[in-house]
Amino acid sequence: MKRRSETKENYLKSILHHSPNGEKVSNNQIATHLGTTPASVTDMFNKLRKDELVDYKARKGVSLSDKGRKVALGILRKHRLWE
Repeated sequence: MKRRSETKENYLKSILHHSPNGEKVSNNQIATHLGTTPASVTDMFNKLRKDELVDYKARKGVSLSDKGRKVALGILRKHRLWE
């Protein structure tokens, strides 16, 4: 499995947290949750889109792709085991 940065993992978990049913999440929601700027969120969404982990369109929001949802759920399971 390809190793992802902790930052990417945090974004995936945040998107999953705000969108448990797959609805679109705004940049501002994620920026507030992670304590960063909307511009930084946009940059990361574009990176995650290139990795095929999210479906993102500017000003429309972001949702996890099927692949991204599997990765995010795997990250959550891993973190729960550590706890």
